[in-house]
Amino acid sequence: MTSDRKIESNRKNAQKSTGPRSEAGQRRSRRNALRHGLSVAIGSDPSFSDDIRRLAGVLAQGRNGQNIGEFAHQAAEAEIDLLRIRKLRALRFKAVLGNPETRLDDHSEFNEELAKLERYERRAFSRRKRAIRAMSES
Repeated sequence: MTSDRKIESNRKNAQKSTGPRSEAGQRRSRRNALRHGLSVAIGSDPSFSDDIRRLAGVLAQGRNGQNIGEFAHQAAEAEIDLLRIRKLRALRFKAVLGNPETRLDDHSEFNEELAKLERYERRAFSRRKRAIRAMSES
């Protein structure tokens, strides 16, 4: 059982970490997800629809099941997302590490960007893994 002291401490810490409070901070926070364009669902981007459809067809090929097509579509979307993230990461590596005039500040910013890309990548890996597991269980 958690002590009253611990509960109070948790409540106090939770109130400190509720995100930006100023209007400018909230606006900046809202735009964070749009910086790379990775927060936009890839299925809603028409430029990827053919690739997703073809990859989903390959993944569903030879499998029978009621929901296989939907799970294959989800796995294909996640895989295309992973490719998009890797391409963006490679471009950032080239821009920062391929430039002999980069400053220490650039490397610090680069490290932060890589951490953000890693979060998107983990989510895409999870979506792909979940869809593939669901396909194998169907």
